[in-house]
Amino acid sequence: MPNSSEFTLPRVSPLRDVAVQGRFGASRGQPGVTFTVRHPLSIVTVIARAGQGSATAAVLRGYTAQWAGPDQYFVLAENRGEGALYAELKAKLSGLASVADQSHGRVVIRIAGPEARAVLAKGTPVDLHPDMFPAGTSALTQMAHVGVHLTRVDGDAFDLSVFRGFSESFWEWITEQAEEYGYQVN
Repeated sequence: MPNSSEFTLPRVSPLRDVAVQGRFGASRGQPGVTFTVRHPLSIVTVIARAGQGSATAAVLRGYTAQWAGPDQYFVLAENRGEGALYAELKAKLSGLASVADQSHGRVVIRIAGPEARAVLAKGTPVDLHPDMFPAGTSALTQMAHVGVHLTRVDGDAFDLSVFRGFSESFWEWITEQAEEYGYQVN
């Protein structure tokens, strides 16, 4: 019988049939926002063990690590083999932190454009003004009764990470909120 390392499940986006590329909503001028499903994306949750927060943070320098709570992070990477990021972090953080691969369990949607803040403001009480929520800042919030890990990645670009099981209903809600501004799905 083959060993389990010979079997890998392909990462299939739950939005593959829903996030159809094209222009939608208001058609005047340029679209106010663009949506991109960041797929495939390696996502690993890292939770520092008691007293190991600083040491864990030091190991994570050089990675794309987003705050997810006190001494907790989501570490993201594109173009990595199945389980590679998890295995790498598990080895580097041995004794310092617990790690869990979330690549199959979460979906990350990027919303960008001049109206991104206006769309997000329809669903979150987080103050998204750049002075209060600058690039690199993350928050745990809810939108449309769905838990969302929200990160500003750039001036008018935000990543929204949701649990896979809620991604389709969240997609429907967020795109409906963007219709008045027009939106592009890439």
